[in-house]
Amino acid sequence: MTEFKDLVEETRLRLEVEEWAKGVKYIHTNNGIIETKYNNGDVHYLENKENGKSWTVYKNLPKQSLIDRFLRRKLPPEQK
Repeated sequence: MTEFKDLVEETRLRLEVEEWAKGVKYIHTNNGIIETKYNNGDVHYLENKENGKSWTVYKNLPKQSLIDRFLRRKLPPEQK
């Protein structure tokens, strides 16, 4: 049973990182534009007016980079 323990742990971590990456890092508003930045680096812009435009800038970070970011935030300071 323990022969697949590493594979299961790797898959669990990958799924946890994918869920974390969808989370909002911050929301910023300025001059009628709402900027929403996500943990994976993507930024979504929305003009807060009637018929306002909406667009997204995708960061497309490598999976290993996302895992590194996730682990930095999750680990306590003494383990970094």
